[in-house]
Amino acid sequence: MGISSFLRQLLPLLLLVSLLSSCDMEQEIEVKLPDMPTQMVVECYLINGEPMKLALQESSSYFAGPEALLVEGATVTITRNNGTPVTLKDTVLVDEVNRKVYTHYSPARVRATPGDVFTLVISDPKGRRLTGTTTVLPRVPIDSVGYKFNSKPEQSQEAYLLVRWQDNPDQKNFYRLLVHKNDTSGIDSQLDAEVNDRLRNGQKITYTTTYRFDRNDTLTVKLFHLDEAYYDFISSVEDARRANGNPFAQPVTIKSTVAGGFGIFTHLNSDSQTVIIK
Repeated sequence: MGISSFLRQLLPLLLLVSLLSSCDMEQEIEVKLPDMPTQMVVECYLINGEPMKLALQESSSYFAGPEALLVEGATVTITRNNGTPVTLKDTVLVDEVNRKVYTHYSPARVRATPGDVFTLVISDPKGRRLTGTTTVLPRVPIDSVGYKFNSKPEQSQEAYLLVRWQDNPDQKNFYRLLVHKNDTSGIDSQLDAEVNDRLRNGQKITYTTTYRFDRNDTLTVKLFHLDEAYYDFISSVEDARRANGNPFAQPVTIKSTVAGGFGIFTHLNSDSQTVIIK
């Protein structure tokens, strides 16, 4: 069959498709979502030398407004190494620096050494119970922080940042690297990266940014040593952020580190250095 004969047979089909596509075939479909019971949602970071504090809320339906649903009458305790539980009181605190709101607080400051285990237990009048545990990891020191400018004219030059640290070969390690810029408007986040030692176990790990820093920038570099559960949590949050609004991305489930609810409970250990780009 020749090409011209094939096109003549195809033409009526194309005209039919065009006619159908021009018709109003839009149909509204109502999707009924099942009613899910609300669950407790917690966010708690233990930091050496700081008071114990956490944020506790309730989950809400998909179509609910962006309001905070507080859990009333909850009992919150944190225990170190099966010792005496510390009770966190129901008190709303606003952290303007980090832009966080806490709902429970205790003036008891965190005192921890590597290997210590902290346990979180939350119960409320509805009979719900949320639990979580975290093991304190050793601080990993930053070996060095450096930078280098590109080859553009000096007035338009930008520098990349280079951060290096030593990985422990005796265990799997997970890290979070944060870089903040101190300026007149406060603290500007420049980098938030998750790093693991899967391909660099026991080696010097070097992380290099893109060219993004200007002369006279004052940068604070923080290296956090994370447990695997918290690493999976922040990785899943980042994956969900990238998938949001992308019709071709796979759905992402946020991975919690607690049982009986959602959220995060972990101890944070970090090392930091400050560098001025000159």
